[in-house]
Amino acid sequence: MLKYGNLSLVSDSNPRVASALDQMRQMYILLAQSWTKRVGSEPEMRRISRLHVHTLAYQAILTSQNSRWKNSRAAAAKASLTAHRHVCGTPEVDLDKARLLLDDSFSASLQEGSMRVALNSSEPVSCWEELLAELDEEVLICVAPVLVCTQAHQTAGGGDNISAAGLVLQI
Repeated sequence: MLKYGNLSLVSDSNPRVASALDQMRQMYILLAQSWTKRVGSEPEMRRISRLHVHTLAYQAILTSQNSRWKNSRAAAAKASLTAHRHVCGTPEVDLDKARLLLDDSFSASLQEGSMRVALNSSEPVSCWEELLAELDEEVLICVAPVLVCTQAHQTAGGGDNISAAGLVLQI
């Protein structure tokens, strides 16, 4: 909507990480540029400094490096674990009821030559810093795989719980 002025009524149910990250970058830049244009007339508005996207397969958090948002790696991990525990209706992760949908590596962008990120089982949340040249701003991006619950107990309220879990470690 921000970029093209219309809504997509159909979307990929399991978007590639690279595609979602590119869209997050675009949205972050568009919202920041929009804020910059308006700040004179609405000084009480705060500029965007954090985006969190959750899909069935992964969690992705983008934060401004010079913001108050800290602990992005832990926030992505907690959101990921909350997704599994909430849907399975259990306080613990049950590996017998878990499936990893994310491949063993992913591209950080759809742009040719972009960095490829390998999943590391001893440190499953991948984080890296990037410079958004359009804003001359450093951001931190963290991606956590989700252990998808294969025997769903509940789905209602999942998004709210996942969002809150990712936020609580950053406030």
